[in-house]
Amino acid sequence: MSERLLVRAGVLALPLGPQRADILCEGGRIVAVGRDLDSPGARVIHADGLAVGPGFIDVHVHGGGGHSFFTQDRSRIEAYAAWAPRNGVTSFLVSTVGNGPGESEAILQALAPVVGSTGGAEVLGFHMEGPFINPARHGAFPPGMLRTPSVAEWERYAAAAGGAIRQVTLAPELPGALPLIRAIERAGAIPAMGHTDATTVESARGFEAGIRHVTHLFNAMRPIHQREGGPIVAALLEDRATCELICDGAHVDPAPLRMAYRVLGPERTVVVTDNLHLAGQEATSGRFAGEEVTVSGAKAAKADGTIVGSVATMDQHFRNAVEFLGIDMATAFRLCAANPARIAGVAGRKGRLEPGFDADLVVLDSDLRVRATVCRGEVAFDGLATELTRD
Repeated sequence: MSERLLVRAGVLALPLGPQRADILCEGGRIVAVGRDLDSPGARVIHADGLAVGPGFIDVHVHGGGGHSFFTQDRSRIEAYAAWAPRNGVTSFLVSTVGNGPGESEAILQALAPVVGSTGGAEVLGFHMEGPFINPARHGAFPPGMLRTPSVAEWERYAAAAGGAIRQVTLAPELPGALPLIRAIERAGAIPAMGHTDATTVESARGFEAGIRHVTHLFNAMRPIHQREGGPIVAALLEDRATCELICDGAHVDPAPLRMAYRVLGPERTVVVTDNLHLAGQEATSGRFAGEEVTVSGAKAAKADGTIVGSVATMDQHFRNAVEFLGIDMATAFRLCAANPARIAGVAGRKGRLEPGFDADLVVLDSDLRVRATVCRGEVAFDGLATELTRD
Protein backbone atom coordinates (compact mmCIF):
# COMPACT_ATOMS: atom_id res chain seq x y z
CA MET A 1 0.00 0.00 0.00
CA SER A 2 1.37 3.44 -0.96
CA GLU A 3 2.04 5.86 1.88
CA ARG A 4 0.15 9.13 2.20
CA LEU A 5 1.70 11.88 0.12
CA LEU A 6 0.84 15.58 0.13
CA VAL A 7 1.95 17.83 -2.72
CA ARG A 8 1.68 21.25 -1.14
CA ALA A 9 1.04 24.63 -2.81
CA GLY A 10 1.74 23.58 -6.37
CA VAL A 11 0.45 25.52 -9.36
CA LEU A 12 -1.88 23.00 -10.99
CA ALA A 13 -1.97 23.13 -14.79
CA LEU A 14 -5.74 22.91 -15.28
CA PRO A 15 -7.89 23.48 -18.41
CA LEU A 16 -9.57 26.54 -16.88
CA GLY A 17 -6.24 28.08 -15.97
CA PRO A 18 -3.49 27.62 -13.37
CA GLN A 19 -4.69 27.15 -9.82
CA ARG A 20 -2.63 27.00 -6.64
CA ALA A 21 -3.70 23.97 -4.62
CA ASP A 22 -2.61 20.94 -2.62
CA ILE A 23 -2.98 17.33 -3.78
CA LEU A 24 -3.41 14.56 -1.23
CA CYS A 25 -2.61 11.03 -2.37
CA GLU A 26 -3.29 7.77 -0.55
CA GLY A 27 -3.44 4.15 -1.65
CA GLY A 28 -1.97 5.05 -5.02
CA ARG A 29 -4.86 7.43 -5.85
CA ILE A 30 -5.58 11.13 -5.57
CA VAL A 31 -8.03 11.51 -2.71
CA ALA A 32 -8.35 15.30 -2.48
CA VAL A 33 -7.44 18.47 -4.38
CA GLY A 34 -7.86 21.83 -2.64
CA ARG A 35 -6.40 24.59 -0.53
CA ASP A 36 -4.70 24.05 2.84
CA LEU A 37 -5.20 20.28 2.99
CA ASP A 38 -3.97 18.63 6.16
CA SER A 39 -2.70 15.09 6.56
CA PRO A 40 -0.55 14.52 9.69
CA GLY A 41 2.29 12.10 9.07
CA ALA A 42 2.11 12.33 5.29
CA ARG A 43 5.22 12.73 3.22
CA VAL A 44 5.24 16.25 1.76
CA ILE A 45 6.50 17.60 -1.54
CA HIS A 46 6.85 21.36 -1.15
CA ALA A 47 5.88 22.51 -4.65
CA ASP A 48 5.48 26.23 -3.91
CA GLY A 49 6.03 28.08 -7.19
CA LEU A 50 6.33 24.85 -9.18
CA ALA A 51 3.90 23.57 -11.81
CA VAL A 52 2.12 20.27 -11.17
CA GLY A 53 0.41 18.19 -13.84
CA PRO A 54 -0.57 14.60 -14.60
CA GLY A 55 2.37 12.31 -15.32
CA PHE A 56 3.36 11.88 -18.95
CA ILE A 57 2.09 8.78 -20.77
CA ASP A 58 4.18 7.59 -23.74
CA VAL A 59 2.24 5.29 -26.09
CA HIS A 60 5.01 5.00 -28.68
CA VAL A 61 8.41 4.26 -27.16
CA HIS A 62 10.95 1.52 -27.90
CA GLY A 63 13.18 2.08 -24.89
CA GLY A 64 15.49 4.59 -23.25
CA GLY A 65 18.20 4.92 -20.64
CA GLY A 66 20.12 2.14 -22.39
CA HIS A 67 17.18 -0.31 -22.20
CA SER A 68 15.63 -1.68 -25.42
CA PHE A 69 12.13 -3.16 -25.74
CA PHE A 70 13.16 -5.47 -28.58
CA THR A 71 13.90 -8.18 -26.07
CA GLN A 72 12.48 -11.17 -24.21
CA ASP A 73 14.22 -10.04 -21.02
CA ARG A 74 11.58 -8.47 -18.79
CA SER A 75 14.29 -6.94 -16.58
CA ARG A 76 15.00 -4.49 -19.42
CA ILE A 77 11.41 -3.22 -19.24
CA GLU A 78 11.58 -3.00 -15.47
CA ALA A 79 14.85 -1.06 -15.71
CA TYR A 80 13.27 1.37 -18.17
CA ALA A 81 10.26 1.77 -15.86
CA ALA A 82 12.63 2.75 -13.04
CA TRP A 83 14.54 5.20 -15.30
CA ALA A 84 11.62 6.89 -17.10
CA PRO A 85 10.21 8.94 -14.16
CA ARG A 86 13.24 11.24 -14.25
CA ASN A 87 11.74 12.43 -17.56
CA GLY A 88 8.24 12.79 -16.10
CA VAL A 89 6.95 9.51 -17.57
CA THR A 90 4.60 7.68 -15.21
CA SER A 91 3.20 5.03 -17.60
CA PHE A 92 3.83 3.74 -21.11
CA LEU A 93 3.12 1.15 -23.78
CA VAL A 94 5.91 -1.25 -24.74
CA SER A 95 6.36 -0.64 -28.47
CA THR A 96 7.94 -3.75 -29.95
CA VAL A 97 7.87 -6.44 -32.64
CA GLY A 98 10.05 -9.43 -33.42
CA ASN A 99 12.02 -10.61 -36.43
CA GLY A 100 9.33 -13.00 -37.61
CA PRO A 101 6.09 -14.31 -36.07
CA GLY A 102 7.78 -16.79 -33.76
CA GLU A 103 10.00 -14.17 -32.21
CA SER A 104 7.12 -11.68 -31.93
CA GLU A 105 5.06 -14.25 -30.02
CA ALA A 106 8.01 -15.08 -27.79
CA ILE A 107 8.63 -11.40 -26.96
CA LEU A 108 4.99 -10.74 -26.11
CA GLN A 109 4.69 -13.88 -24.00
CA ALA A 110 7.93 -13.17 -22.14
CA LEU A 111 7.08 -9.54 -21.39
CA ALA A 112 3.36 -9.96 -20.62
CA PRO A 113 3.97 -10.48 -16.86
CA VAL A 114 5.31 -6.92 -16.49
CA VAL A 115 2.02 -5.34 -17.65
CA GLY A 116 0.49 -3.56 -14.67
CA SER A 117 3.75 -3.73 -12.74
CA THR A 118 4.02 -1.43 -9.75
CA GLY A 119 7.68 -0.37 -9.73
CA GLY A 120 8.27 3.09 -11.24
CA ALA A 121 6.37 3.94 -14.41
CA GLU A 122 3.47 1.58 -15.05
CA VAL A 123 3.49 -0.77 -18.05
CA LEU A 124 0.04 -0.34 -19.62
CA GLY A 125 0.39 -2.97 -22.35
CA PHE A 126 1.87 -3.31 -25.80
CA HIS A 127 2.02 -1.31 -29.01
CA MET A 128 2.88 -3.54 -31.96
CA GLU A 129 4.48 -1.32 -34.60
CA GLY A 130 4.19 -3.93 -37.32
CA PRO A 131 4.69 -6.46 -38.66
CA PHE A 132 1.74 -5.65 -40.96
CA ILE A 133 3.27 -2.56 -42.58
CA ASN A 134 4.09 -1.65 -46.16
CA PRO A 135 7.60 -2.58 -47.39
CA ALA A 136 7.59 0.64 -49.42
CA ARG A 137 7.41 2.62 -46.15
CA HIS A 138 9.22 0.29 -43.78
CA GLY A 139 11.38 3.06 -42.31
CA ALA A 140 14.01 1.60 -39.99
CA PHE A 141 12.42 -1.86 -39.85
CA PRO A 142 14.22 -4.45 -42.00
CA PRO A 143 11.94 -5.71 -44.80
CA GLY A 144 12.42 -9.27 -43.54
CA MET A 145 10.47 -8.39 -40.38
CA LEU A 146 7.32 -7.48 -42.33
CA ARG A 147 4.26 -9.69 -42.84
CA THR A 148 1.10 -9.70 -44.95
CA PRO A 149 -1.92 -8.84 -42.75
CA SER A 150 -3.44 -11.97 -41.24
CA VAL A 151 -6.24 -12.27 -38.69
CA ALA A 152 -5.01 -15.70 -37.62
CA GLU A 153 -1.49 -14.38 -37.00
CA TRP A 154 -2.85 -11.41 -35.07
CA GLU A 155 -4.87 -13.74 -32.86
CA ARG A 156 -1.70 -15.64 -31.97
CA TYR A 157 -0.03 -12.38 -30.96
CA ALA A 158 -3.04 -11.34 -28.88
CA ALA A 159 -3.01 -14.68 -27.09
CA ALA A 160 0.73 -14.51 -26.45
CA ALA A 161 0.32 -11.05 -24.91
CA GLY A 162 -2.52 -12.21 -22.67
CA GLY A 163 -4.88 -9.67 -24.22
CA ALA A 164 -2.58 -6.76 -23.33
CA ILE A 165 -2.00 -5.37 -26.84
CA ARG A 166 -3.46 -1.85 -26.85
CA GLN A 167 -2.35 -0.52 -30.25
CA VAL A 168 -1.37 -2.10 -33.58
CA THR A 169 0.26 -0.07 -36.36
CA LEU A 170 -0.53 -1.35 -39.86
CA ALA A 171 -0.88 -0.26 -43.49
CA PRO A 172 -4.57 -0.28 -44.52
CA GLU A 173 -3.83 -0.63 -48.26
CA LEU A 174 -2.26 -4.09 -47.91
CA PRO A 175 -4.26 -7.21 -48.87
CA GLY A 176 -6.12 -8.54 -45.84
CA ALA A 177 -5.74 -5.31 -43.86
CA LEU A 178 -9.43 -4.40 -43.60
CA PRO A 179 -10.58 -7.64 -41.92
CA LEU A 180 -7.51 -7.39 -39.67
CA ILE A 181 -8.51 -3.87 -38.63
CA ARG A 182 -11.96 -5.15 -37.66
CA ALA A 183 -10.47 -8.05 -35.70
CA ILE A 184 -8.12 -5.75 -33.77
CA GLU A 185 -11.01 -3.44 -32.91
CA ARG A 186 -13.16 -6.38 -31.74
CA ALA A 187 -10.36 -7.43 -29.44
CA GLY A 188 -10.42 -4.03 -27.74
CA ALA A 189 -7.16 -2.71 -29.18
CA ILE A 190 -6.77 0.39 -31.34
CA PRO A 191 -5.95 -0.15 -35.02
CA ALA A 192 -3.48 2.56 -36.05
CA MET A 193 -2.43 3.60 -39.56
CA GLY A 194 1.30 3.92 -40.08
CA HIS A 195 4.24 2.91 -42.26
CA THR A 196 1.81 3.21 -45.13
CA ASP A 197 1.76 4.10 -48.82
CA ALA A 198 -2.03 4.42 -48.84
CA THR A 199 -3.85 6.84 -51.08
CA THR A 200 -6.52 9.12 -49.66
CA VAL A 201 -9.20 6.65 -50.75
CA GLU A 202 -7.36 3.65 -49.27
CA SER A 203 -6.84 5.56 -46.02
CA ALA A 204 -10.56 6.39 -45.89
CA ARG A 205 -11.38 2.71 -46.25
CA GLY A 206 -9.14 2.01 -43.29
CA PHE A 207 -10.94 4.60 -41.19
CA GLU A 208 -14.29 3.13 -42.17
CA ALA A 209 -13.04 -0.33 -41.14
CA GLY A 210 -12.09 0.94 -37.68
CA ILE A 211 -8.75 2.78 -37.69
CA ARG A 212 -8.92 5.45 -35.00
CA HIS A 213 -5.29 6.47 -34.57
CA VAL A 214 -2.33 7.43 -36.76
CA THR A 215 1.25 6.49 -35.89
CA HIS A 216 3.83 9.32 -36.11
CA LEU A 217 2.03 11.52 -38.63
CA PHE A 218 4.30 12.56 -41.55
CA ASN A 219 6.96 9.92 -40.86
CA ALA A 220 7.18 6.66 -42.85
CA MET A 221 4.15 7.43 -44.99
CA ARG A 222 3.31 8.69 -48.47
CA PRO A 223 3.87 12.47 -48.50
CA ILE A 224 1.30 15.05 -49.52
CA HIS A 225 0.99 15.74 -53.25
CA GLN A 226 -1.35 18.31 -54.75
CA ARG A 227 -3.16 15.60 -56.70
CA GLU A 228 -2.96 12.86 -54.05
CA GLY A 229 -3.22 13.82 -50.40
CA GLY A 230 -2.40 10.31 -49.21
CA PRO A 231 -2.66 9.27 -45.56
CA ILE A 232 -1.59 12.64 -44.15
CA VAL A 233 -4.48 14.60 -45.65
CA ALA A 234 -6.89 11.74 -44.98
CA ALA A 235 -5.83 11.63 -41.32
CA LEU A 236 -6.09 15.38 -40.79
CA LEU A 237 -9.61 15.37 -42.24
CA GLU A 238 -10.80 12.31 -40.27
CA ASP A 239 -12.47 13.70 -37.17
CA ARG A 240 -12.64 10.27 -35.52
CA ALA A 241 -8.87 9.78 -35.54
CA THR A 242 -6.14 10.95 -33.19
CA CYS A 243 -2.64 11.52 -34.58
CA GLU A 244 0.79 11.11 -33.05
CA LEU A 245 3.25 14.00 -33.37
CA ILE A 246 6.94 13.50 -32.60
CA CYS A 247 8.04 16.86 -31.23
CA ASP A 248 11.82 16.39 -31.16
CA GLY A 249 12.46 18.90 -33.97
CA ALA A 250 14.27 16.23 -36.00
CA HIS A 251 11.57 13.83 -37.21
CA VAL A 252 9.36 16.69 -38.42
CA ASP A 253 10.11 20.38 -38.84
CA PRO A 254 8.18 22.58 -36.38
CA ALA A 255 6.22 24.32 -39.17
CA PRO A 256 4.41 21.15 -40.40
CA LEU A 257 3.80 20.18 -36.78
CA ARG A 258 2.19 23.55 -36.16
CA MET A 259 0.09 23.22 -39.32
CA ALA A 260 -1.10 19.75 -38.28
CA TYR A 261 -1.96 20.94 -34.78
CA ARG A 262 -4.10 23.76 -36.14
CA VAL A 263 -6.23 21.13 -37.87
CA LEU A 264 -6.13 18.47 -35.15
CA GLY A 265 -6.55 20.74 -32.15
CA PRO A 266 -6.10 19.69 -28.52
CA GLU A 267 -8.62 16.83 -28.73
CA ARG A 268 -6.93 14.83 -31.51
CA THR A 269 -3.20 15.40 -30.93
CA VAL A 270 -1.04 12.88 -29.07
CA VAL A 271 2.63 13.63 -28.39
CA VAL A 272 4.94 10.60 -28.46
CA THR A 273 8.71 10.14 -28.29
CA ASP A 274 9.44 7.13 -30.54
CA ASN A 275 12.49 6.82 -28.29
CA LEU A 276 15.19 4.22 -28.80
CA HIS A 277 17.26 2.70 -26.02
CA LEU A 278 19.83 5.45 -26.75
CA ALA A 279 17.51 8.17 -25.41
CA GLY A 280 18.94 9.95 -22.40
CA GLN A 281 22.40 8.47 -22.99
CA GLU A 282 25.77 10.01 -23.82
CA ALA A 283 26.41 7.41 -26.53
CA THR A 284 26.94 8.74 -30.05
CA SER A 285 26.24 5.40 -31.74
CA GLY A 286 24.53 2.06 -31.20
CA ARG A 287 22.73 -0.73 -33.01
CA PHE A 288 19.14 -1.23 -34.11
CA ALA A 289 17.89 -4.43 -35.82
CA GLY A 290 21.47 -5.49 -36.41
CA GLU A 291 22.55 -2.23 -38.05
CA GLU A 292 24.78 0.55 -36.82
CA VAL A 293 23.02 3.84 -36.04
CA THR A 294 24.54 7.22 -35.26
CA VAL A 295 23.15 9.82 -32.86
CA SER A 296 22.96 13.37 -34.17
CA GLY A 297 21.08 15.98 -32.18
CA ALA A 298 17.66 14.60 -31.23
CA LYS A 299 17.67 11.60 -33.58
CA ALA A 300 19.44 8.33 -34.30
CA ALA A 301 19.84 7.41 -37.98
CA LYS A 302 21.29 4.68 -40.18
CA ALA A 303 24.17 5.33 -42.55
CA ASP A 304 21.76 6.03 -45.43
CA GLY A 305 20.09 8.80 -43.42
CA THR A 306 16.97 6.83 -42.43
CA ILE A 307 15.79 8.01 -39.03
CA VAL A 308 15.55 5.08 -36.64
CA GLY A 309 14.10 6.87 -33.64
CA SER A 310 14.32 9.83 -31.30
CA VAL A 311 16.74 10.29 -28.44
CA ALA A 312 14.98 13.37 -26.99
CA THR A 313 13.23 12.33 -23.78
CA MET A 314 9.54 12.97 -23.03
CA ASP A 315 10.15 16.11 -20.99
CA GLN A 316 11.95 17.63 -23.98
CA HIS A 317 9.02 16.71 -26.24
CA PHE A 318 6.74 18.44 -23.71
CA ARG A 319 8.84 21.62 -23.79
CA ASN A 320 9.01 21.50 -27.58
CA ALA A 321 5.25 21.03 -27.86
CA VAL A 322 4.73 24.25 -25.90
CA GLU A 323 7.18 26.08 -28.17
CA PHE A 324 6.48 24.49 -31.57
CA LEU A 325 2.69 24.35 -31.31
CA GLY A 326 2.24 27.65 -29.48
CA ILE A 327 0.19 26.11 -26.66
CA ASP A 328 -0.08 26.69 -22.94
CA MET A 329 1.08 24.25 -20.29
CA ALA A 330 -2.38 22.84 -19.54
CA THR A 331 -2.86 21.98 -23.22
CA ALA A 332 0.59 20.40 -23.37
CA PHE A 333 -0.37 18.15 -20.45
CA ARG A 334 -3.47 17.17 -22.38
CA LEU A 335 -1.34 16.16 -25.38
CA CYS A 336 1.21 14.30 -23.25
CA ALA A 337 -1.09 12.72 -20.63
CA ALA A 338 -4.88 12.89 -21.06
CA ASN A 339 -4.98 12.08 -24.78
CA PRO A 340 -2.42 9.23 -24.57
CA ALA A 341 -4.48 7.80 -21.69
CA ARG A 342 -7.39 7.37 -24.14
CA ILE A 343 -5.17 5.50 -26.61
CA ALA A 344 -3.89 3.19 -23.88
CA GLY A 345 -7.42 2.53 -22.62
CA VAL A 346 -6.85 4.05 -19.17
CA ALA A 347 -8.64 7.41 -19.48
CA GLY A 348 -10.85 6.46 -16.54
CA ARG A 349 -7.93 6.44 -14.12
CA LYS A 350 -4.99 8.35 -15.62
CA GLY A 351 -4.23 11.69 -17.24
CA ARG A 352 -6.07 14.04 -14.86
CA LEU A 353 -5.54 15.69 -11.49
CA GLU A 354 -8.85 14.61 -9.98
CA PRO A 355 -9.90 12.61 -6.91
CA GLY A 356 -10.18 8.93 -7.75
CA PHE A 357 -7.51 9.06 -10.46
CA ASP A 358 -4.13 7.38 -10.11
CA ALA A 359 -1.66 9.54 -8.22
CA ASP A 360 0.63 9.96 -11.23
CA LEU A 361 2.12 13.46 -11.04
CA VAL A 362 5.01 15.44 -12.44
CA VAL A 363 6.39 18.60 -10.86
CA LEU A 364 8.06 21.12 -13.21
CA ASP A 365 10.05 24.28 -12.61
CA SER A 366 9.73 27.55 -14.51
CA ASP A 367 11.90 26.14 -17.32
CA LEU A 368 9.57 23.10 -17.55
CA ARG A 369 12.31 20.84 -16.20
CA VAL A 370 11.27 17.81 -14.12
CA ARG A 371 11.82 18.36 -10.41
CA ALA A 372 9.85 15.38 -9.08
CA THR A 373 7.71 12.54 -10.38
CA VAL A 374 5.12 10.52 -8.48
CA CYS A 375 3.96 7.12 -9.77
CA ARG A 376 0.77 5.86 -8.13
CA GLY A 377 1.46 7.76 -4.94
CA GLU A 378 5.15 6.85 -4.64
CA VAL A 379 7.94 9.35 -5.29
CA ALA A 380 9.74 7.73 -8.23
CA PHE A 381 12.06 10.63 -9.01
CA ASP A 382 13.19 13.17 -6.43
CA GLY A 383 15.00 16.18 -7.82
CA LEU A 384 13.93 18.33 -4.87
CA ALA A 385 16.06 16.53 -2.28
CA THR A 386 15.72 18.41 1.02
CA GLU A 387 12.32 19.79 0.03
CA LEU A 388 10.67 16.43 0.74
CA THR A 389 9.61 16.38 4.40
CA ARG A 390 6.99 14.95 6.76
CA ASP A 391 3.96 16.91 7.90
